Amino acid sequence: MNTCCPPIDYDFKNIFSFTTNRGVSHDAEVLKESIDITRSKMQSLANDDYDVRNELIGALKNCSTDNWDGYGAKALCLASYEEAFRFYLKLPITTPYPEVSVEPDGEIAFDWFNGPNRVFSVSIGSNCLLSYAGIFESGKIHGTEFFGDELPQEILHNIKRVFS
Repeated sequence: MNTCCPPIDYDFKNIFSFTTNRGVSHDAEVLKESIDITRSKMQSLANDDYDVRNELIGALKNCSTDNWDGYGAKALCLASYEEAFRFYLKLPITTPYPEVSVEPDGEIAFDWFNGPNRVFSVSIGSNCLLSYAGIFESGKIHGTEFFGDELPQEILHNIKRVFS
C-alpha cells in the first residue's frame, strides 16, 4: 500500500511540495506521478494560467540542436529539460512564475526579478546541480547546490528574498 503523508510540522500553504519519493514499487511511481500532475495543475492555476511547461517545451523545440543561437551554443538535451521541469514542480505553489531561458552552455535558467537590486537566477543542467546567482541590496551571492528529492533551502530562501 502507498500513501502520501505530509510531515507533522508541514506548512500547508505549500501543498504538494513534500513529494519526496522513497518508494520503489510501481504503485509508488504512479502515486508520485499523480501528485506531480495535480501539483502542476494547481501551480498553473495559482499563476494565472501561466504555464512554465509550455516555456520549457518551447525551449526544447527551439534549442535542441547545437548552434541554436548562431553563436555556437550547446544544444539543450532532454535530460536538462527533465531536470528543469522537476525543479519547476518542486517550487512552492505560491512562488511567482520565473522567466525561463536557455543558456549557451545548454542549461535552462529560471530568473526572478523585482527591480535592479532584487534578482535571482537558478541554472539547471542534467547533472543534478543547481548553480545560482543573485543580486540583493545587501550584496551579491552565488553558489552551487545538489538537487535531490527536495529543493535546497538556500534556493528557496533566495527566491523569497527577491520579493521580500
